Amino acid sequence: MTGFVFLRVRAHRLLLAAALLAVLLTTAVLATLTAFSGAIGDAALRQSLRTRSAADAALVVRTQVPPDKDDAAREEVEEGARRTFDGLPVRLRSLARSGTYALPRKERAGQGDKTDLTRFAALDRSRIKLVKGSWPNGSRGSSGSGGTVEVALPETAAAKLKLGPGAAPFTLTDRLTGPEVTVRVTGVYRPVDPADPYWQLDELGGRGVRKGVFMTYGPLLVTPSVLTGSRVSTEGTQWLATADFAGVTTRRVDALRDAATEGPAALAENRALGGNPSADTALPQVLDRAERALLVSRSTLLIVALQLIMLAGYALLLVARLLSTERGGETELLLARGGSRSRIAWLAAVEALLLALPAALAAPLLAAPLTRLLAGQGALARTGLRLDVSAGTGVWLAGLVTALGCALAVVAPALSTASGVRRSVRAPALPAPLRAGADVGLLVIAGVAYWQLDSRTSGSGALSDDRGGQLGIDPLLVAAPALALLAGTVVTLRLLPPAARLAERRAARGRGLPGALAGWQLSRRPLRGAGPVLLLVLAVAMGMLAVGQGASWDRSQEDQADFRAGTQIRVLGSRVADGEQAGVFGGLPGVRAAAPAVRDTMSLSDNRLATVLALDTAKAAPGLLTREDLGSGATISAALAPGRQRADAGAEPRAVVTDAFLDASGSRVGDRIQVPAGSRKVRVLIADAVPELPTAGAPEGAEAAAGPGGGAVLLDLPRLDAHLAEDDAGPLAPSEWWLTTGDGEAAQAAAALRSRPDIDPEQVLVRDEIAAQLRDDPLGAGPQAALLAVAAAAAALAAVGFAVSAAGSLRERSAEFAVLRALGAPRRQLARLIAAEQGFLLGLALLVGLGLGAVLTRAVVPLIVLTGEATQPVPPVLVELPVGRVALLLAATAAVPLLIIAALSLRRGDPKVSLRHEGGH
Repeated sequence: MTGFVFLRVRAHRLLLAAALLAVLLTTAVLATLTAFSGAIGDAALRQSLRTRSAADAALVVRTQVPPDKDDAAREEVEEGARRTFDGLPVRLRSLARSGTYALPRKERAGQGDKTDLTRFAALDRSRIKLVKGSWPNGSRGSSGSGGTVEVALPETAAAKLKLGPGAAPFTLTDRLTGPEVTVRVTGVYRPVDPADPYWQLDELGGRGVRKGVFMTYGPLLVTPSVLTGSRVSTEGTQWLATADFAGVTTRRVDALRDAATEGPAALAENRALGGNPSADTALPQVLDRAERALLVSRSTLLIVALQLIMLAGYALLLVARLLSTERGGETELLLARGGSRSRIAWLAAVEALLLALPAALAAPLLAAPLTRLLAGQGALARTGLRLDVSAGTGVWLAGLVTALGCALAVVAPALSTASGVRRSVRAPALPAPLRAGADVGLLVIAGVAYWQLDSRTSGSGALSDDRGGQLGIDPLLVAAPALALLAGTVVTLRLLPPAARLAERRAARGRGLPGALAGWQLSRRPLRGAGPVLLLVLAVAMGMLAVGQGASWDRSQEDQADFRAGTQIRVLGSRVADGEQAGVFGGLPGVRAAAPAVRDTMSLSDNRLATVLALDTAKAAPGLLTREDLGSGATISAALAPGRQRADAGAEPRAVVTDAFLDASGSRVGDRIQVPAGSRKVRVLIADAVPELPTAGAPEGAEAAAGPGGGAVLLDLPRLDAHLAEDDAGPLAPSEWWLTTGDGEAAQAAAALRSRPDIDPEQVLVRDEIAAQLRDDPLGAGPQAALLAVAAAAAALAAVGFAVSAAGSLRERSAEFAVLRALGAPRRQLARLIAAEQGFLLGLALLVGLGLGAVLTRAVVPLIVLTGEATQPVPPVLVELPVGRVALLLAATAAVPLLIIAALSLRRGDPKVSLRHEGGH
């Protein structure tokens, strides 16, 4: 029996080779997507915990224990940190500091009579670098000449105070009741990495200088022995615990989150840490964000994978149907000679397993190199993320299940043949399921799924909450794009008969034989080419979805950066004196215009809040980042223009609001509303409404605009101040500054801002930095690389199906072509006939696929492109289909079918062999 199976395989080796290629391609791609999803999730989690979220993921413990109990406290903190990080390896660093001391008047760099302050601190010297002089010596500092304490200054403080090694000793005064301390500067240091989480322990953040109510410098580096003695006052020790997340995977997230919630609470109640210890970490929130981003990434990959499964299944069914047709005579002969239908089905199953077994073994082995190849493409390559890929149990299981599914698709037509179902001699115009209305039913199902997906636009696309409020992937919503694609493709079958009749009528008007015969054949049997047409339609539409989703995601990251920042640089707050702010911000290098702004909120019904932003729109207009379809800067300026005319005494301030504000407040354009302006309420006219306003929907931190549905109100600040002056009220103090910079000069201006002691670096938002952070998010960029890979696999599967179908069609009609040759038809005309038929099918498929892909892309992409927080982006996604990429997609998809058409058209067959075979000789 084994020999007979191999004889059957050998007899139809080309078809089975095509089936093997399709099975291997499908299994390898899906196994790779499985490996890719797991690897990128783990790698992105580790990268986030070690880089952008490192400070939030650290544990900060503040204690007040006597110096003689510091070692015992360290042991308690270290043990508590291990519990907090669920047993991961922990590194502990400390910063012990003194109370505050006042600098002598002659050493002060501050202005006026206010006292300048400093502290002593014992720093972790692995976090700092000596740039001048020498490290302070503990024994000399405590018992040297005159009891002088040796210290090292931060580089920025040394520059401000004009102090350095060799400077004369000076005396510091304890701000409470302690004795004075004489210090001598021996060295100057700087942080190795100012962004290191360690500097959370320093009240100056490692910057060396900070301007607030008082000017503060430091800390003054001393040896630990200075703080354990009685020379200086102490305020306890702070500890920073960081974990080694190198081995963390997404499977450990739940356990790690629970430990990070319980561990700090236990440390805060540990009496061995002195009175009122505190322990804080934002690791649970970091893990929550990572988990949501991972769900978004996996839902995108699942959406793509389902589409590929659908295409691969149809391609395999097409190949298997052709194989079953080729074996029709053989199957009837076996049945006539006593072969049972179960035996025939068993033979088909064995052949299918022979196809599935190599794919099931090879696909997991190919998954690792293919995953690394994906990681080196597109936006993911920019992140520098290194994937640790291995063929784990999940990858092998995915390969096995996919291979068995492919085997079932291959054997299904043979099972139907073995069941005794015989086909009608005359082919109907439409398949039986379509005549029964299956396409309409499929459209209804797809419509319901799409409606469900669309109804979630307020939150999370293909994600949904379960009964416990836990966010997860909704199978129906994930399947919605695939169902819509399938429904649109199946409807294409109804287009084939009228398209074929139209082609026949147009060909009949011509004088050439090839066109007339091609039109007649297509009209007589329109469904003969339905298989390859549907495959190509699916491939083109999937490619369009991939191109559109990738381009739209890229555009969305840029739009989000624009609307979060509002302009090139936005300063959220500072300690610069009000009267000096305009000169300071306007005089920064690279800044072309500086616009003051005041941000406030107003309460609406249902506990909603709306953002009220008063901005000097005349100065901000050149750098205002908006989107034309959501309300351009010119539109906003025109609406506020009457309100900016300062000379128009008594003019009522005008406002531009968002559509969400109108919905939340029940207002309309032309209404007058009361908005807060400092401690007052001001009556303003709603002059216009736009879909979104910059910075009015930002989702994080100080950028957050309002509660859900609150919307925003934009006013012109100069006109608002003028209106307040008419009521004898003072102008509003700016809470923000919007800075417009020249091209390429934002980084220089931001560096100048962050170097100032009266501005905290985190208060400076730079549009280009936000965009880079969004673009380089591995969990956002990863699926974009997979999209193009799946599109390429879809094109390859379509090419295999088209080649098999075209070859089978030609073989089926070999006798017909032989008769035409015997009647004197030239080979050239037969070649044109084949080219005309196959070219018509190819052109129709590309045209329908292009239209279907464009429609689905514009309908589906805005619903499935989400932020890393699993929310809809602000502003909404603007769908883009770059013409160049679409043209390249069509050319790549059509390239192999065109080569196949050319090869079949130029193929030379012997008509005598075909006629003898047809005649049974």
